[in-house]
Amino acid sequence: MNCSISVTAEMKLLQLGMYMPTFLLGITFNAMALWAFCWKFRKWTETIIYMANLSVADTLLLLSLPFKMYSYRHPWKLGLGFCAFLECLYFVNMYVSIYIIVCISVDRYIAIKHPLQANRFRSPMKAAITCGATWIFVCLIRIFLQVKVTTESKNHTICFLKKTEKPTSVWIIVVIELLGFLIPSFILSYCSFHIIMIFCKRTMESQKSTAFSRSIIIVATNLIIFFICYVPFHAGILLQFLTERLGQDCEMLKNVRAFINVSICLANMNCCLNAIIYYFASVEVRDYFNYSKRKSSSKNANLCVISVQNIRDRIQVTST
Repeated sequence: MNCSISVTAEMKLLQLGMYMPTFLLGITFNAMALWAFCWKFRKWTETIIYMANLSVADTLLLLSLPFKMYSYRHPWKLGLGFCAFLECLYFVNMYVSIYIIVCISVDRYIAIKHPLQANRFRSPMKAAITCGATWIFVCLIRIFLQVKVTTESKNHTICFLKKTEKPTSVWIIVVIELLGFLIPSFILSYCSFHIIMIFCKRTMESQKSTAFSRSIIIVATNLIIFFICYVPFHAGILLQFLTERLGQDCEMLKNVRAFINVSICLANMNCCLNAIIYYFASVEVRDYFNYSKRKSSSKNANLCVISVQNIRDRIQVTST
């Protein structure tokens, strides 16, 4: 089977239409989040550490998107080494983002499910160590895979696309699907399900049902967005592997590759959505904004008092 690896004009236009808003909005939202983490929050809690690492990973992935758009529209002329670096940058940060999302969910689960034992497992130092271990683990796996793919490739004019028509090795698919998606999604689902159950129970027992209902919506939204963004891409990779192994016709393989190109756009959108659903919905951020509003209101009230006193003093001076 000899199928050319290419991107159609329609697919290039679709990718450009999806990548540009994702890049601009994602950079803006993540820059706002990082600015707040570095300059506004004096105390770095476990949640802040995880969210800061998530924003860094998403920002680095977004910075590779302009080169990804270039690679789809022009033959790659920026060098094989630079292409390998960009592919590593892209996929490392995609899977670091996935694992950090899982870490946030596990951290929430421990704090809510086991509040009395939480201090044994949760601390800013432990959160920082977990994030560091996540970066090292994902980087080592991706670098190993990148070396394997680059040495087998004879096509130096393609970047961010499968460089060989040979079927992908079984062990590579196992690593991507099992470590990259199935295990993280199972842990995320388990923690999210139990958190939602706890909140539902507390909603029925407590009069403050609005706060618990809002928390249920946030956790459920996080889980739904995760699956919407990442299920199609990993399903497409598995489908491409099966299609190549079974030796289907070129038209079928091209359709599968087109599906992967569309699904990767959805995966990229997660970098933009993370800044919204994790940053703006976090307790620390809400507390900070509430504190800022109270401080601003207090300052305005003091200014009103001062102005009233000034007016009173002027009236007294005028009357005398």
